[in-house]
Amino acid sequence: MKSHAYRLLFILAAAQMLAACSSVPSTVLATMEGDTLHADEYEAMFLRTRMEAPIDMKDKQNFLDTWVNYRLKLREADAQNVAAREVVRDDLRNYRNQLAKTFLYEHKLKQPGMRQLYERRKEEISLQHIVVKWLMFEDGSLDTLSTLEKAKRIFAEVRKSSLPYDSLVMRYSDDGSRERTQGKLGWFIAGQSFPKLDDMVYDMEVGDIAPQLLRTVFGYHIFKLIGRKPSRQRLRPAHILYRLDLNNPNDTAAAYAHLSLVLDSLRQGLATFEELARRNSQDSLSGARGGDLGWMNRGVNLEPNFETALFNLEVGEVSSVVRTAFGMHIIKVLGEEPPLPYEGQEDDLRRIYMNERFAMDYLNYIKRMRKQYEFTVNDKVVNILVSRVDSGVTTSTPDWEKALRAQDFDAYLFSTKIGPVSVREAIAFSKTEPTMQMRPISAITFDTLSMMIADERIALDQTRGYEEKYPEFARLLREYTESTLISTLEDDVIWNRVQVSDDSVRAWWEPRKEAFQLPPRVQFAEIYTYTEKLARAYIDSLNNGADFQELAARYTQRPGLYSTRGAWDYLPVDENALSKAAAKLEIGEGAGPIKFQSGFSIIKLLDRQPPRVKTFEEAKSGATAAYKEYRAEELRSRWLQSLREKFQLQTYPDNLENTFVTGEDASGEN
Repeated sequence: MKSHAYRLLFILAAAQMLAACSSVPSTVLATMEGDTLHADEYEAMFLRTRMEAPIDMKDKQNFLDTWVNYRLKLREADAQNVAAREVVRDDLRNYRNQLAKTFLYEHKLKQPGMRQLYERRKEEISLQHIVVKWLMFEDGSLDTLSTLEKAKRIFAEVRKSSLPYDSLVMRYSDDGSRERTQGKLGWFIAGQSFPKLDDMVYDMEVGDIAPQLLRTVFGYHIFKLIGRKPSRQRLRPAHILYRLDLNNPNDTAAAYAHLSLVLDSLRQGLATFEELARRNSQDSLSGARGGDLGWMNRGVNLEPNFETALFNLEVGEVSSVVRTAFGMHIIKVLGEEPPLPYEGQEDDLRRIYMNERFAMDYLNYIKRMRKQYEFTVNDKVVNILVSRVDSGVTTSTPDWEKALRAQDFDAYLFSTKIGPVSVREAIAFSKTEPTMQMRPISAITFDTLSMMIADERIALDQTRGYEEKYPEFARLLREYTESTLISTLEDDVIWNRVQVSDDSVRAWWEPRKEAFQLPPRVQFAEIYTYTEKLARAYIDSLNNGADFQELAARYTQRPGLYSTRGAWDYLPVDENALSKAAAKLEIGEGAGPIKFQSGFSIIKLLDRQPPRVKTFEEAKSGATAAYKEYRAEELRSRWLQSLREKFQLQTYPDNLENTFVTGEDASGEN
């Protein structure tokens, strides 16, 4: 009878478990007190963090475990009210403000600026200009006022003149090359010149004279638009390169003479461009491909002289000898493609915009915002503050503000439409702002301080409601908040409880020390130079009996290795190309030249060491970190188990079968 009773109880319990399981929807993967984990959330999180679908069921289960642990920690952080801690609130507020300003400038300035740049770069512009060079005082300083007056006078005469612009260039321009160029600057696209010039000329028609002068380091310019056409942006060049020895001025003439002979051979049909590139180019990578450099985009990481020459060639055309920062070239255009769509250019457009325009657009934007928000400095208060403090005192002088009176702190330093800011608030800000340190207590300092605080407050006012306006902003803020709460909690529960001492680390390391190995290593000396020609000259010296390390101490061009006579520290044999080459040598043997890091290296093996177990002192740093993680993992496992019990975690791993189901899987077909 007793056995029948036990069997009946077992059947009833099993039935209850089955009933409980059957009551859970197939889309639920886990439940805990106050939280339910659904399949669609799981899939979205998996793809966002792993960037690809799971490989198999084990992969799914591992991620579910990780996700469940994450949610358990969040529940505990909520239960412990971690978000209410002042240090956490400050951290989250600072992150929100920094993230909000990033979004503000991205959507107000960067995206519109990049889109405008993209539209402008669809056309090439050709210009002609008159240059009014800077006039100088006798002491060599610039006479800016006289230069401006002269430029304005010429500008007025040019705009009303009926003479051809070529004649005006010859009459007025201070450009020494005007006889040869007639002031013509060739073709360019937006992002290659001054932002202010782009703003002027892309709104002009062919034949127009720019509506205003442009000031540059050369003086003042008067521009005329003489042409515009659809732009060429994407070419496939090939080249034959002769590198120049910067330490040998005669090398320029030799390079030009050599490439002139190469060019003659090409023009006479004695060899193809590809054959000549393979035989003559000192760019070994492209030379092996017949000089082919692959597809290149205009205005993107191209040397200026090379780019100018390249985009003045038609497909199939070959240049004359072109000098650049890398040497001398003969260039050929192998092919041309239409410009990429905006999405394909976005990274390049962002880089160009940030380098060329963002700073100016940012300054113009904050000036508009100050005006819109009615920013006003209280000059009367500023004068009082300056009068209270002795000369020589700076913002970094301890307690300098004690010279002020009680009523000074409550006076407002500046005001905007958002509201006034008191002297007390401004001084508090100045003590935490690095750029406000070591400044004299002056009207300029208080003006600068006022603008910094006002700009910050205006920017944050502009970002109100971003959580609702931009879902991506809300997501990033939520994820940072969650990770901050969890890391704060883990510091309390785990990392602050890990006790470390040399004895405890040594005791842990001793049975595991075989895992702390030094790999086979080599030590070598190096003579590094930027040209292969010089490297071979050093090899000749070595072959004639010169001491390797004496040569290295005198001539290596690698910073930091003069004092070591070219000797590197010990490196693993597979660390880089030099250590790999050194590993093949006998001690005292040399090799080179080896092309390495934009130059050429000659090496000599000084010593080699076989693999071995590290001593405790050598392993101490890594062993300490590993020991901390080992102890933390013990604490973490116990803590997570307690959270599973506390929040009554239930998981339903069988329901993972219902995640990442394709149409064919759902229909039962393979």
